[in-house]
Amino acid sequence: MPISRSLRVAGRVFVAILMGVFVLNSVAVVVLNSDRLPSAVGSQTWSEGFLSHTAMWTISLILILIVSKGKLRSFGFCRGKNYKTAQIIIPGTVAGVALAAVLHLFPEGSNSFHLDYSFAQTVIFVWLYASVSEELLTRGLIQSFLTPLADYGFTIFGVRISLPVLIGALFFGLMHAALLTTGMALFSVISIVVFSSVLGLIAGYHREQTGSLIPAIIVHALGNIGGYCMGMFIA
Repeated sequence: MPISRSLRVAGRVFVAILMGVFVLNSVAVVVLNSDRLPSAVGSQTWSEGFLSHTAMWTISLILILIVSKGKLRSFGFCRGKNYKTAQIIIPGTVAGVALAAVLHLFPEGSNSFHLDYSFAQTVIFVWLYASVSEELLTRGLIQSFLTPLADYGFTIFGVRISLPVLIGALFFGLMHAALLTTGMALFSVISIVVFSSVLGLIAGYHREQTGSLIPAIIVHALGNIGGYCMGMFIA
């Protein structure tokens, strides 16, 4: 690859990561200032998660509007095509179940961040709201911005993984490293980072194949649901 082309590729990847880091840092600022909320709001067990994910999708959407110049369809805001239902449903669910099974082997601190959620809050804020918010950032903003680099990639087990899919998945996985700040056990965090990256590859692949964020959101949600149900089963 010519040096000039390599620099363009590296530059675009750098900008994509920079935007992602900006979103996450902005979310951190919102969370750190959440203690200024009225006590009736701040005392709710779900408030921090709600605030962080609201900030995440809001800032991501603003950046998407700026970068796409309002052409949201090119960033996955459409129904898409070429849906393969079984390939969307099964891998995401299996990834979530597998993660829960691994965490069960080393449970110290692995589920501490969900203990304060009721079932209804888990459905709304973990299965749905978090899935949508995180997909807007990783597959909506980062992966879509990198779409011009889709010709770069590799094939594994007969499946082609493009550079945009890979970068979006790795960013998605590594952003979960922040769970270390919650006191979660190191092995649990590493497991979550690895399985989240795999889930990100699955979500990103379907985002790319269909041209839509909808399959990615479904994969993400099913990963959360599969992990939760497996965790309840083996608890």
